[in-house]
Order: sequence, then structure tokens, then C-alpha cells
Amino acid sequence: MTKESKEAPQEGGETEVWGYAEVAQEIGVAVGTVRYYWSQKRHLLPDPDVTLSGKPGWYPTTVKDWKNKRPGQGFRTDLQDQDS
Repeated sequence: MTKESKEAPQEGGETEVWGYAEVAQEIGVAVGTVRYYWSQKRHLLPDPDVTLSGKPGWYPTTVKDWKNKRPGQGFRTDLQDQDS
């Protein structure tokens, strides 16, 4: 659930909050790509942990866990085995 605050919350021991630039660096895309994902295709990013001044923020662990689970480039769901 998104929380509105002016400072990074202390919940769960996380104190660092990443914005678009840090997320972009972690996943290897341009900052504009992350902004586009958020503005047009929110399902391509994890839900933000906090909202700071109206902008989404993610804990580093949230982004890293999401990154490790996301399909690689060229992944096609339409080609998956029907018996799986």
C-alpha cells in the first residue's frame, strides 16, 4: 500500500528510498523509460512503497526482488508450453 509522507518511513528497517533515477540505474534503462513505465504502464513496475511529494518511491530491496523475478528481454508468454 502506498503511503504519503515527506520523509522516508522507518518501516521494516528500510531508510533509503529510490526514485526514478535509482530504479533506472538498477535495471539498466534510461530514466525516461522508468517515468514512461510509471505514467503509462504501471504494471511494468512494482507498487511503490511510499509516495514522496506525489512521486513514487521504492525501497532498494523491493526493486531488487522485482528485478530478479522479471522475465528477460524477448520473453514471450504466447510461446509457453500449453501442458505446463
